[in-house]
Parts: sequence; C-alpha cells; structure tokens
Amino acid sequence: MSAHIRTSTLVDHVVDELREMILTGEIQPGKFLPTRKDLATQFGVGLSTVHEAIQALAAVGMLDSRPGKGTWVRDDALDMLIHPTVVKTRLGELRARELYEARSVVEVGLTELAAQRATPEEVERIWGILKAMEATVEDDEAFVKADLEFHLAVARAGHNDLLEEFYHLIRRLLLDVLSDLVKLPHVKEEGIRLQRAIAEAIEKHDPQKARQATIEHMASVIHTLDTLE
Repeated sequence: MSAHIRTSTLVDHVVDELREMILTGEIQPGKFLPTRKDLATQFGVGLSTVHEAIQALAAVGMLDSRPGKGTWVRDDALDMLIHPTVVKTRLGELRARELYEARSVVEVGLTELAAQRATPEEVERIWGILKAMEATVEDDEAFVKADLEFHLAVARAGHNDLLEEFYHLIRRLLLDVLSDLVKLPHVKEEGIRLQRAIAEAIEKHDPQKARQATIEHMASVIHTLDTLE
C-alpha cells in the first residue's frame, strides 16, 4: 500500500514538473519532449513513472505521442492548464461584455509587449494568419479559428507566460460569443481592418500604436455587443 502511495506521488510530481515546463515555455506547443530515458534521469525516477505521467497528460489533451516518433506538446496544450468550465461554475454565467472588457485589459498589455519583443519569425506568423483570415471571410468557422490564432500569435510574441495564460482562459470562454458575432454584418471586415493595424504596429515595433489599435479593436467589439442588448 505504501509503495503504491509513493509511486503515485512520484507520478504526480513528474506531471507537475512537465506542466510547469510547458507553462513557462521551456517546452513549447508543437515541440518534442526529451526522451523518456532522459526525463527519468532528470527527475530521478523510473521509466514506468515517466510513462504514467505522460499517459496522464495525454489523457487530458496536453501531450501526444506516436511509437517511434516520440512525445510532443499539443498545439492547444496551454488551453488545458486552466479549465473554463471550472471558472464558469465558480463565477456563474459571465456576460459577453464583461468577458471582452477583461480580454481588453489583458490583450492591450500583450500587444504592447509584442510590439517591443516580437521576433521577425513571430511577425511573419502574425501576417500569415491575418492573410488566412482574409481568405476565410466567407467561412464563419474557419474565420473564427484564424481570428483566435491571430490573437494567440500576438500573445506569444509578448513573451509573458502569465499574461498569455490569462489570455488562453479568456479565449476559450469567448469562443461561443465570437462564433455568434462573426455572423453579424461587417464584423469580420472591420475585425480584419483593425487587426491589420495591430500587425503593422507590431512589425514597426511601435508599442503606442499597438496599444491604440488594440483598444480600438476591443472597443469596436464591445460597441457591437452593446447594440445587441
């Protein structure tokens, strides 16, 4: 019995360590984990413990693996770190306007940081996703996906793990709202216009313009929500 408890505790420890590595960006979404043998050495545990920890994280959708290929962090792994259903249960039904106000606070800061810190590769990715938004303007589902990816790319370019984690939570809470909003006339076209201004400010490394463009974008969405009430 005691041996089982010790083993379970070791598994939990490795799970926590791997979660922390993902959250801090030590292992980023889409990247491979070290080999199980290397992880066992790093954490001072047996291979079976590492195997169980990886299985646990795979079960909740954070990791994926293939025989002969290895184990990697899923692209949406950070979404699993905070569960929106738990937040909804604790806070009750959150109004869309309140969510967008919260998103505005977080996203303005992240966009400013992105304008200061974005690498050339991150700027290129932001522009690439914006082009995908333009290409999917007639497909609501694909557009929503591209829109969320745009803001996620901006958040990652800010290089602040805690703010990015807040953004992930808000992003998932707003998914249903955004899916409804894009069905309204001119919402997608206006969104693309304002997000292009954000991308330009980030490319020019102009935090002030990035901040203003994000404020305008969030204000536009909140105004649309207010007209629906």
